[in-house]
Amino acid sequence: MNGKIAPVVTMFRIRSVVFWCLGIVLLVSGGSAFTVTGVSITPPGTLNPNDAVNVSYTVYAASGTAFPSVDDLQFVSGIDETVWQYSIIVNGVENVRPVTGGRSLTLSGFELSYRNQDEVIVKALVKGRIPHTSVPGAIKNLVTVQELDARGYPINSTIFTITRLIGSPTPTPTQAYGRITFTSIPSEANIYLDNAFRGLTPLTIDGVPNGNHTVLLRLSRYQDSVRTITVAGNPLLVNIALVPVSTVTTTAAPTPQPTATVTAVPTTEYGSLSVTTSPAGARVFVDGELKGNTPTTIPGIPAGKHTLLVSYPGYIDLNTTVIISAGKTAEYSTTLVTPARTPGFGIIAALLAISGLVASRKFRK
Repeated sequence: MNGKIAPVVTMFRIRSVVFWCLGIVLLVSGGSAFTVTGVSITPPGTLNPNDAVNVSYTVYAASGTAFPSVDDLQFVSGIDETVWQYSIIVNGVENVRPVTGGRSLTLSGFELSYRNQDEVIVKALVKGRIPHTSVPGAIKNLVTVQELDARGYPINSTIFTITRLIGSPTPTPTQAYGRITFTSIPSEANIYLDNAFRGLTPLTIDGVPNGNHTVLLRLSRYQDSVRTITVAGNPLLVNIALVPVSTVTTTAAPTPQPTATVTAVPTTEYGSLSVTTSPAGARVFVDGELKGNTPTTIPGIPAGKHTLLVSYPGYIDLNTTVIISAGKTAEYSTTLVTPARTPGFGIIAALLAISGLVASRKFRK
């Protein structure tokens, strides 16, 4: 009798060990991250209490790593009279979901959990009205995007907020200083502002006193370029195309060039890019050129499409395309993703060893 019971008990123990190991694997691989892009607020600019507002955005719920089936993706509204419109796109196939209302919209992990190689995107639009109790001059949180764990608690590292200034803040006094952004063709020219070396192009100099200033750009094998610029508390963008020395006529002594007032390139031809990541400190490359570490704001980017690469040791490099609008700052925020981990061969080898030991004992009996 005991000989018949022993194999049953042994198999029960093996099954318990297998479930225990699988539970550990699920716990280890349960982390997730999403990316919010394409944020658009209508109307643009400053909003006032009781104004109607539309907020649209795109959430990359899974790209390379599947969204955890035990977690939820939640959108929380900070506006009144909220109406949600959204669709879920899986590998390019869009599924439009019914319109709903309420302060929050929760998408279950069951809806978003697919294979690691599948791309899952959520396109959302929330319509509503700015609360009449909003304080003018304050920043209002319009939408919060967050991931909820299996217990329904927000995962702090995933929280992403969309905000906007409400009303008009107290008018600021006229600035006594301005900002000058210098670019040149070719780049890496030496910049001398009022006979003081300030760095290489492209370069932005803050805190330049109002008034006239002399700027000299100097680069080997190119003619010096001297200009006079006027600062009046406003940002200026100065782009200078340098002339190669080989084009200078040497048959006669060159005549001194008169100092001329620069016609600054209108700031509307360029924009800026603000990049933030979690974790911070990731390297940012725009069109293959290193621009700094997050969080960072990169000025003087020509309007149009540009490639963005975000790299951080131990995390998957993020490659994407950003669109820079003239005279505006594009904001890009993301949570970096670590490489997906699969169960190691150690667990499988351990299970095979246990099965072999049981079979050996049974054979001996």
